[in-house]
Amino acid sequence: MKTKRSTIALLLMTALLLSCAANKKQATGNGNMEQTTVQGTYTNESKETGIPFWGNLFTQVCNGDDSENICISPLSAQLALSMTANGATGETQQQMYSAMNLTGDINAAAKETIERLSSNSNDCEVKVANSIWINEKLDVKEDFINTNKEFFNALVTTAPFNKETLQAINKWCSENTNDKIKSILDEIKQNDRMYLVNALYFKGAWKEKFKREMTEDKPFTKEDGKCVNVPMMKQTIKTMYYEDGVLQVVTKLFESGYKMQLVLPAEGVTTDDAVAYLSGNYEKIIAAMSTYEVTLSMPKFRSEFGTSLNAPVKKMGMRKAFSKAAQFDGISDEPLYIDDVFQKTFINVDEDGAEAAAVTIVRTGLLAMIRQFEKRTIEIDRPFIYLITDYQPTDILFLGKVGNPNE
Repeated sequence: MKTKRSTIALLLMTALLLSCAANKKQATGNGNMEQTTVQGTYTNESKETGIPFWGNLFTQVCNGDDSENICISPLSAQLALSMTANGATGETQQQMYSAMNLTGDINAAAKETIERLSSNSNDCEVKVANSIWINEKLDVKEDFINTNKEFFNALVTTAPFNKETLQAINKWCSENTNDKIKSILDEIKQNDRMYLVNALYFKGAWKEKFKREMTEDKPFTKEDGKCVNVPMMKQTIKTMYYEDGVLQVVTKLFESGYKMQLVLPAEGVTTDDAVAYLSGNYEKIIAAMSTYEVTLSMPKFRSEFGTSLNAPVKKMGMRKAFSKAAQFDGISDEPLYIDDVFQKTFINVDEDGAEAAAVTIVRTGLLAMIRQFEKRTIEIDRPFIYLITDYQPTDILFLGKVGNPNE
């Protein structure tokens, strides 16, 4: 069962990177708080369901994982898969874009998102890094490489897929997450041909820090009804707030203008139901928030999480990319498919602020050629000849005939 408070906080810790847009407007209420709006083709909700990519992905991950604390980075997953989609064609690419709710000029929107998030203030540190690692056995098309270099600022490395390359990939992940995620790969498989990797790092100090002397152990009731003692932080601040019969939402600002939205489901409402409600009404809820004097109590928490995103994105419609019918001829003339999409995350929230990191890796493999042939039958029920050859079929080691197998 998922923990009510911490699970939603983890979800929205990743969502804050998407919601930190350059466009801000004055909120309703007394007008002294700023509110971030979510805009742009790269973060659109699905036209069919009205559910944003982050809400759909988180729901699918939760449905397949019973961990009490779950943390994903929708943006990291979206960037890694978008680089991969640049080499997809036909229905494969259509399914990938549809699953991620991407429309319009995808690459230009991704570039704008990366540049905006990478424009650090003095009060906040954000890193967005992309890399592509190519097996030297794979002949990759220049257009695919150039597109990902131009729009995703991707580091492209061609190398033998051996132990040294494995170490280099993990070192790159560690360096681009300030050592919070030290490795993403345990091994390189024989048929691996390419890794497309995104690393995302965030560190921000609260605009109004919690006083450490106010932190004390308090009971925290889990969804199964059991209680645990946790270090609970407490403060009274003027901030944006919203509530209805399903949930309460409060804004906690960082020094830089980034923000964390903390969401508490109402009594009797599960976190799963709250996420479904939130993802379907997020922009309306944010627009309805007003300024209040809020006494906020929240636990300190730290979480490390890793999960395969294969099943979630397949359920969201990205099926063909994982099959033998995958169309990645924009990458190479060799038959490629997505073998695995894996993500690791880290988050730590305390009195001073929050630090979070994510790495997503898309592993592409070489499809075994499965050819269809006309059927024939041979029944050796009469004298026959046999040959034993070296690896060169013209080097015949033995030659014979069998006229009577019982002789």
